[in-house]
Amino acid sequence: MDAGIDVADARRAMTRADLHRLAGRFVVMLGGEVLQSLFHLGLNLALVRALSAHGYGLFAIVFGLGAVALTFVRALAGVPALTFIPQARSERRARAEAVAFGTGALALCLGLALGTAAAFAPFVGRGALAAGAFVAAWSLRSFLRNLLFARGRADVAGLSDLAFTLGGTAMLAPVLMRGGADALLWDSLWLLAAAHALGLVVALLALRERMRIAPRHAWRRYRRLWRSLAWSVAGTATANVQAQGQMLLIAGLAGPAAYAPIAAVLVLFSPLRLLGTVVVNLCQPEMARLIAAGEARRLRRVLAAATALLAAACLAYGAGLALLFDAVEHRLFADRFAGEPLGLIAGLVGSTVLLTMLYAAPKTLIETRRAFPELAAMALASATLGMAAVAALVAFASPAWSMAGVAVSEVVVLAWSWRAALRPATQPVAPRPSAFRIALPLSRRVP
Repeated sequence: MDAGIDVADARRAMTRADLHRLAGRFVVMLGGEVLQSLFHLGLNLALVRALSAHGYGLFAIVFGLGAVALTFVRALAGVPALTFIPQARSERRARAEAVAFGTGALALCLGLALGTAAAFAPFVGRGALAAGAFVAAWSLRSFLRNLLFARGRADVAGLSDLAFTLGGTAMLAPVLMRGGADALLWDSLWLLAAAHALGLVVALLALRERMRIAPRHAWRRYRRLWRSLAWSVAGTATANVQAQGQMLLIAGLAGPAAYAPIAAVLVLFSPLRLLGTVVVNLCQPEMARLIAAGEARRLRRVLAAATALLAAACLAYGAGLALLFDAVEHRLFADRFAGEPLGLIAGLVGSTVLLTMLYAAPKTLIETRRAFPELAAMALASATLGMAAVAALVAFASPAWSMAGVAVSEVVVLAWSWRAALRPATQPVAPRPSAFRIALPLSRRVP
């Protein structure tokens, strides 16, 4: 009896220690995300008032492409870092993983910068360089934050967030006050890239470690993981079609000016999306540790707690925004979108964001289990349905109603991700295509 009580007490003590550790990391990570969220919100509201509808729509498109770039960097470098570094058996092994995935992230970010600049050059000329620099700097700093979370250095990530926010505010404020709509768009992108670079430098200095780039080591590591990473990229590509791709489809079909009010309302909900990013970055290393330890019960507790937190935050935020929406429309937007159904857009966007909050944790669990074929199939099914609905609504209703098509695709992801996340450990976590077998050359068998 005494032994049973001692074991129970030890388990409760471990749970309390876990909660205290996670709570401390959450506060630091949330603080950094809040700073960035407020900065992005203020910048977007200033640009809504300073730019034409076409100019702001173009800025939103570049920003959306930057968000797409983040997902590919996360798939090829961030997720492996968040998965393998917490499971490393020694500090030396953890550093080797960091060097390999950091080298891969750097190469990928440079490639994304060149691709973005080449894509925009025929339409905006020299402004394409600003777009490419912004995408590269944002993507690289995002990877560094994932790497810091994986190594348990959330304090350094928070310091980087603070440097980015303060530096970006100091650099952009004079430009926004000066005005000049013609150059303001591209000047803002250049300065955003500089602010992200400042955040990178501050984080690297705070680490007090010699940074290494090892192309050969990275190549060997990626060659061993290429099958699972190929599925990760496939899942990311289809997920982007399901998420950002639908936004870009609306912009492409309706034009930047018609997309501008939707982009402006999306900005209002950006704090929630960033909260979701915080919870994912907080929980994924913990999920990786629990999977490696075979702690299925504690894994489900993390899943439930993360979902409850995100859902409660989304509902509270949505209720507050609804009460203040008239003031937002008249004061923050300065009636720039008078005549547009902003209330309808806000309701549809809010519903869509709530759905994403409800599936963020189970989808992260699927990703941590490395069930990338499952993620690819899920995203492809939801994207197919969502893109068809968006195109039909833009053509036969209005761009505002197109957000209902996005919500339909999110319902598919919600149902599929929870079903897959709660699948018993005795069942396979990924579908087995009949045409060929998928081998995941990874170090541990996962539940």
